Amino acid sequence: MILFQPVQVGSLNLKNRIVMPALHHNYSPDGLINEKLIRYYETRSRGGAGLIIVGGCSIDLSGGGPLMIGLHDDKYIPGLQRLTAAVKKSGAHIAAQLYQAGRYAHRAFTEEEPLAPSAIASRLTREKPREMTPSDIEKVIESFAAAALRAKNAGFDAVEIIASAGYLICQFLSPLTNLREDDYGGSFENRCRFGLEVVRRTRERVGGAFTLLVRLSGHDFMPGGNTNQEAARFAALLEEAGADGFNVTGGWHESRIPQITGHLPRGGYAYLARGIKEAVGVPVIAGNRINDPAVAEQILVDGCADLVSMGRALIADPDLPIKSSSGKGHLRRCIACNQGCLDAVFSLKEVFCTVNPHAGQESRIEISPAANPKKVLVVGGGPAGLEAALTAARRGHRVTLWEKKVRPGGQLHFAARPPGKSEFITLLHYYERALAAAGVEMTLNREATAENIVEFDADTVIIATGARPAPPPFPVDEAAAEKVVYAFDILEGTAVPGQQVVVAGGGSVGCETALTIASMGTIGAEALKFLMEHGAEPPETLQRLLNCGTRTVTMVELLEGIGRDFGITTRWIVRENLKRLGVRVLTKTKICAVKSDGVVVERESDEKESAPETVLIPADTVVVAVGAKPAGELYEELSGRVPSLYRIGDAANPRKLPEAIREGFTVGRELE
Repeated sequence: MILFQPVQVGSLNLKNRIVMPALHHNYSPDGLINEKLIRYYETRSRGGAGLIIVGGCSIDLSGGGPLMIGLHDDKYIPGLQRLTAAVKKSGAHIAAQLYQAGRYAHRAFTEEEPLAPSAIASRLTREKPREMTPSDIEKVIESFAAAALRAKNAGFDAVEIIASAGYLICQFLSPLTNLREDDYGGSFENRCRFGLEVVRRTRERVGGAFTLLVRLSGHDFMPGGNTNQEAARFAALLEEAGADGFNVTGGWHESRIPQITGHLPRGGYAYLARGIKEAVGVPVIAGNRINDPAVAEQILVDGCADLVSMGRALIADPDLPIKSSSGKGHLRRCIACNQGCLDAVFSLKEVFCTVNPHAGQESRIEISPAANPKKVLVVGGGPAGLEAALTAARRGHRVTLWEKKVRPGGQLHFAARPPGKSEFITLLHYYERALAAAGVEMTLNREATAENIVEFDADTVIIATGARPAPPPFPVDEAAAEKVVYAFDILEGTAVPGQQVVVAGGGSVGCETALTIASMGTIGAEALKFLMEHGAEPPETLQRLLNCGTRTVTMVELLEGIGRDFGITTRWIVRENLKRLGVRVLTKTKICAVKSDGVVVERESDEKESAPETVLIPADTVVVAVGAKPAGELYEELSGRVPSLYRIGDAANPRKLPEAIREGFTVGRELE
């Protein structure tokens, strides 16, 4: 495979073409390197990555952020030396990303006034920055160069200058955020000047033999902003200024185009890297949603890039490179949920991983063989039960898993159905292979009772029986009972909705069920490609086929907003898709009853003094999505009847996938 062939980038001879890009982790509350960060990156280095880029690393106080790695003072060098030594000893090269956020900086965190080419408020922070003076510009350029030299002295093999995601260099380059009339604004050449001077000064400071990369926005995805064509022109100039390679991504934080969620196909932005590669003569790294070695290999085979960034893929499975190159082991792929990574970053919490509960805990948790291997019975094959069984078996316990249905996975099957969530099913595929390899005896279609569990005579019983849908909190006429179904019935495919559908509940399950129904009948990717290739339909017809399904969907929510339980980085996408697909959303609306001719609702009036309005919404199908209740009765029945008893996941309390997997991991790890 090309993916595992060596490649020269600047002065570095990388052993393979897998790059772990810079990702914020919020592991450094004081900017100093700690054991948590060292062990985390050391683990990914041992896993086989060719190059690990850490950061962002703050180059000054005004453009940094909370919980970031510090590179703006010599006091950080000793800790950075410990990090670089550990990573290089474990097999990977290491680079530092030099970070300056410009107008994306938060005054509340930096205690400094944000700086930008022009005083244009940020939609991300809602703050208005101060327009940079010539002396400010000189100071920041010097800060980039000084931080680069500091990184070199700390043992880094390379630095990467960030010119992506809408940060300071992007702000100078974009006509949307640069309204200057001096040498740093106006024409494209002038808007390039700041970034070029940063690269030139940095190159002068670190010398010609030190590798210098640029993290480049291959397309801003901002209306009126820079496209891939401008990015390619900029890259060619940056190469002349001293850049040894480009790490290409897409979009700004303000962009209304999904960038790393499951809505973006695997490797969907490789074309941006290709546009840069065609304009430069140095290596180019493709990024965004590359979680599969086969996808990575195809990008290289196609000639779109010379290397690939696999960031969250290596959070999910740090051993991905070794497993892929050797053909041994089973890949635990990133499912692009954003819950533990990007959502955590923007919530100022430490990064974790939904599918890999050990990520970020390497310095605290050792998974060691069980001192006294036990006979363990896990009841329930959902995510919590699967993880508990796998972790316990890997520690040497003799594990049996009973699942009452004909297939394991539990709610993973439902979670994988809505648009943008297909990656969730890869987690089940991982568990099926890994459990078999670990020697877990899985029995499907096995209904568990207190009696047959006691008869099984296990040392430890783990109840992971999940949850069941909460019943509708409104009356349903007998004549209308057949039209009422649960969200899981739709997502599982056991119920087919009629033409007019009302979804009761505007939480995450309600929103995703509404999207699933509204997408029915829309055109798929292969058909769209065919029609476009042959010019069979005009663009407006294709747009309609993409966005207009065969059902009319109304979502009714009692409270003011919808999707409150989605993460901060995915909520907006769901809302945009509901709007795109024509889902009618009624908030502050109470369902009073379901009758044979539809759903009776009571809507709050916009006028405070007016009485609520009662309306009948015609409906062939009413989908109930109002929460779930634990299905943990077995736990109560078994209390005092088995030597050791646990209850985990939704059987204890219905929550999200990360909590289920973490609880399974914790129980499996602590069994003795």
